[in-house]
Amino acid sequence: MIDFFKRLFSKEPAYLPLESGFHSYHSPKDDPEPYRLHLRIEPNGEGVLIVNASSVLHLNQTAAEFAYYLIKGKQDDEITRLVSERFSAPTETIAADVALFRQQLHSLIQKTDQEPISNFGFEPHTQIQDISAPYRLDCCLTETSEVPGEPLPQAGGLETQAWKKMIQKAFDAGIPHLIFWGGEPTLRPDLPEILVHCEELGLVTGLVSRGSHLKDENYVRTLIESGLDHLYVPYRPGDDALLSALRVILPLDLYTCVGLLIQPDTDAQSEAAGLIELGVNAFTLIPLSQDAAPAAARAEQIVLEHGLPIINDLPLPVDLRAALPELSFAPPPSLEAEFITLELAPDGELRTLPVYNKRLGNLLTDSWREIWTRRYQA
Repeated sequence: MIDFFKRLFSKEPAYLPLESGFHSYHSPKDDPEPYRLHLRIEPNGEGVLIVNASSVLHLNQTAAEFAYYLIKGKQDDEITRLVSERFSAPTETIAADVALFRQQLHSLIQKTDQEPISNFGFEPHTQIQDISAPYRLDCCLTETSEVPGEPLPQAGGLETQAWKKMIQKAFDAGIPHLIFWGGEPTLRPDLPEILVHCEELGLVTGLVSRGSHLKDENYVRTLIESGLDHLYVPYRPGDDALLSALRVILPLDLYTCVGLLIQPDTDAQSEAAGLIELGVNAFTLIPLSQDAAPAAARAEQIVLEHGLPIINDLPLPVDLRAALPELSFAPPPSLEAEFITLELAPDGELRTLPVYNKRLGNLLTDSWREIWTRRYQA
């Protein structure tokens, strides 16, 4: 499907884009396959499409227009006419493309265990003037962590309603994807309630966790039923409790990425192969020192041979972040990318990733317009 969109939607000359904004569609209640679409159109006409609050698809101008007219209830022949006229393209070609777009979207709606992010038709945005809001908000629910062998602590931080207020602001701004991390976010008993709120809005949600709650299948199922779309588990080889938890999680309908922590003497190939056999969907490879780089390279070879993605932009727990600042936060190639992902602290402070060290305000008390304007002043 990705190959289809890369072929179909190559970069085309700029046309006057549709008006930027946020658009939603819910299929009728009696639809045998109900689905939800949320489309954010950027000022340059490109778009971000959220499908069933579980996948974020990046679209170029042509693909965004297909999605826009579909959301507006247009039939295929009308979409064909509108797009063909706007882009001076052959009607027969556009008609075939529209039909294939709808078919592929239907396949995506039906698919389970779906990769949460796809780029349909162009590379991810790198120019800040091209986007109206970040693509992702990493929400630190608590800085409290579990200590092995000790009773579970009470996770502090803002109350549930405060988090719901900030999540609503993020949704209204057009941010499609939230990841909850910590500390240990599963220490918060209101995590399922927060996920339900995100699901009701139509947001894609992820979780970073190594918590003991993960070994409880009923708890993990509760998170999935509450709307959790993907899970990131930083895993240190030899952690038998977490490995047991992964055996519980991986058969479930939850896209799971494992962050493999690698020492110089780690048999990283064997560890990666074992996790692949269990059903891991993706990896992050984390060398714990420069000397561990060769072992990480061997693990990467195994992962790529099995055709699995390597994801390098997920947030690390607070303790790992403190131990690996230079490895965890290498800046992207373009400095304009610093506002694509923002972090939300447990007190509501909104900031860029630590490598940029910029504070934009407080999402609980400041308006989004004030916050987003400050990116030019930070």
